[in-house]
Amino acid sequence: MLSQPVPNLMNSVNEWSVPEGWRQGRGAWGGYTITAMAEHVEQLEDPSRALRTLSAQIMEPVTVGDYLMQTQCLREGSALSTWAVTVTRAQDRVPVAQSQIITGAQRDVVITPDLSEWGTARMPAVAPVESTPIAPVGPPFAPEFTRQLEFRPISPLPTAGDLATSLGWIRLPSKTREGDHWSAAELMGIIDGWWPASLTLMDSMHPMATVAYSVHLLIDPGTIEPVHMERSPLLLESSVSSAYGGFTSELRRLWTPDGRLVAENLQSIVVIK
Repeated sequence: MLSQPVPNLMNSVNEWSVPEGWRQGRGAWGGYTITAMAEHVEQLEDPSRALRTLSAQIMEPVTVGDYLMQTQCLREGSALSTWAVTVTRAQDRVPVAQSQIITGAQRDVVITPDLSEWGTARMPAVAPVESTPIAPVGPPFAPEFTRQLEFRPISPLPTAGDLATSLGWIRLPSKTREGDHWSAAELMGIIDGWWPASLTLMDSMHPMATVAYSVHLLIDPGTIEPVHMERSPLLLESSVSSAYGGFTSELRRLWTPDGRLVAENLQSIVVIK
């Protein structure tokens, strides 16, 4: 029996531009594009259905310029929706990035033991954010986009460690984006803001690129309280699980200062040369 085509429930095409200041190599920082794709879904989705997961691929550098962003609801179920977002160059309609995003309503179910007790991940023991100084991360040592973010490294910097791990506080300051609360879309992008953990172990810098990207949001962004009328810093931990043929698998986690897991992110990262 042939399957029936999925109806086009919602399809929106919008202009989108990448400005100066966000470069990472030839294209924009991946987190910038990830956040934009998630925001387009947030704008179309019912507020009762929050962003839950995002899987994305950036097929080529998303350079400074004009694009079209097509956002389509593939299926709207009773409590879950599946969205597809495709970014194409405006001048020739060549796709450069795509994502699939799941949104879902809150499930109020009674389970014993309570779901909140199931977690096995624990926040690393680190010094408070206030006692960790801000590092002047930026060109020529780091990509252009890092000027837009705030970094407080805890573990060694690239090429200065003995393990393929990385740890530090990260924040999107109000000077870059107005507001004092994190949005779900911002959280899905900011977890990509840190350098690859494998650089910590390498003896020299190598250009790298993310091949596949998946993030799971595990907190209501509204419960992350601002600090001094700014978005709260978040602890970002990352580690390389394994590597093969120039490709690495890297697991990242974001934590609130009070120890709650914000998001988990798995990336396949390739060493270009």
